[in-house]
Amino acid sequence: GAIFQDPLTSLNPLYTVGRQLTETILAHLPVNAAEARQRAIQLLKDTGIPAAEERIDHYPHQFSGGMRQRVVIALALAAEPKLIVADEPTTALDVSIQAQIITLLKNICKSRGAAVMLITHDMGVIAETCDRVAVLYAGRVAEIGPVHDVINQPSHPYTAGLMASIPDMEQDRERLNQIDGAMPRLNAIPQGCAYNPRCPQKFDRCMTDRPDLMSAGNTRAACWLHAADNTKVAA
Repeated sequence: GAIFQDPLTSLNPLYTVGRQLTETILAHLPVNAAEARQRAIQLLKDTGIPAAEERIDHYPHQFSGGMRQRVVIALALAAEPKLIVADEPTTALDVSIQAQIITLLKNICKSRGAAVMLITHDMGVIAETCDRVAVLYAGRVAEIGPVHDVINQPSHPYTAGLMASIPDMEQDRERLNQIDGAMPRLNAIPQGCAYNPRCPQKFDRCMTDRPDLMSAGNTRAACWLHAADNTKVAA
């Protein structure tokens, strides 16, 4: 199942939410129209839609942003998937609603035995929600491992840069840390490690050879700093 970034554009404005839910259920499950409608109503109830028996016949524009996202979650669960791919599911929502949606997504998927792959740039959501995290750079995994280890002891320079750029409430600092340079275009990725033009720890091998994921303590990182046969020569 898929949950997209903007619930208003991922729902068909010409159909009621009930029609969209029952259409999905009928396409994937061996039930008749009446059973599909009852399953749709139950899905709306499970995702926290009040008065689901009435709201099932409403159109997407009649729901608030948070309620539309709940409908989208119900739609993603309609075919009883084993995996939910959630692409920035809280970006279009108010901050006060984001935590509710993330909690709902965690609880309902856990109760139904579905895994969630969350695509997001919000490190706070990752820290509160995920078990494992993969950090991507230029279309490739730079580091992957348990959330606690990746956040608190990053092994890839890019991950370390990301974590350092987050404001620390316990420190009095006028300027935030930043990663110099810019992300490369995907049709002009540099030779060797894609991060080497911006990396403060690069050396000769980084300029010529592209690293694969390798063991880096409790995580795995695509960085020559962790190579067993590594001989560092400053670039």
